[in-house]
Amino acid sequence: MKLYIALFILSILVPFLVWQNNGIVITRYNYINNKIPDKLSGMKIVHVSDLHNKNFHGKLTKKIKIINPDIIFITGDLIDRRKTNVALAVKFIKEIVTIAPVYYVSGNHEQLSGNYEELKKEFNKLHVIIMDNVYTKINIEGSEIVLLGIADPSINQNEKTYHSENNTTYMRNTLHELTHNIKTDFNILLSHRPELFEIYKEFNVDLVFSGHAHGGQIRIPFLGGILSPNQGFFPKYSEGMHREGVTSMVVSRGLGNSLFPFRIFNRPELIVVALNKE
Repeated sequence: MKLYIALFILSILVPFLVWQNNGIVITRYNYINNKIPDKLSGMKIVHVSDLHNKNFHGKLTKKIKIINPDIIFITGDLIDRRKTNVALAVKFIKEIVTIAPVYYVSGNHEQLSGNYEELKKEFNKLHVIIMDNVYTKINIEGSEIVLLGIADPSINQNEKTYHSENNTTYMRNTLHELTHNIKTDFNILLSHRPELFEIYKEFNVDLVFSGHAHGGQIRIPFLGGILSPNQGFFPKYSEGMHREGVTSMVVSRGLGNSLFPFRIFNRPELIVVALNKE
């Protein structure tokens, strides 16, 4: 009898876990800001984060093609430092660069992998715009917005210091260097770390794209995520759009897994943000 009960439970649990870890959900946000230039109003952005070398066997690419974005942002951890597969990451990039321009900023897994230089060489061949501690201007028909990017703070760390290093000084100094000479009505920041939202607010960043939190990995319905890196239990910034003052931040729940192999009530997430002036 116990065997039959166990088999029954497994017959329910296994398909549920497969669905939770592979059934991509698309989350859409309509971001409104009257500082957005007229000709850029209506721009559609796809946000990819924390893929961690997961292979969706073309399903992720197909969904991005159907969305038909104007631009694609990747906010880090495309690879996983514990099971790095550069070839798989490059294969995905080759597929999506044909859809829209790709802008990429590193996460902690790239910086700590030992394979990041190899990955960047491949990205350069594919004309991916690497946004580690640089800024650029996106110009469409004479209208511009400034895009900022910050390399993950683990650029200054290693495996021994990763969990103890204070990242606020690095983030504040880097943002100062990027913004002190920039004059722009509207700006966007790509940064892997949502837990540093208070610093983004200090610099009056308009819109931030972030990841890293994995949605809390396991989510309790109506309560939220349980645990996220660098935020601990019941993280404040595990998903969704957060608005404080002039700054808004979109946090992706991510697409893959790292140390913990399962997502529960937390399906892989692909984000679409539409920019609108009003």
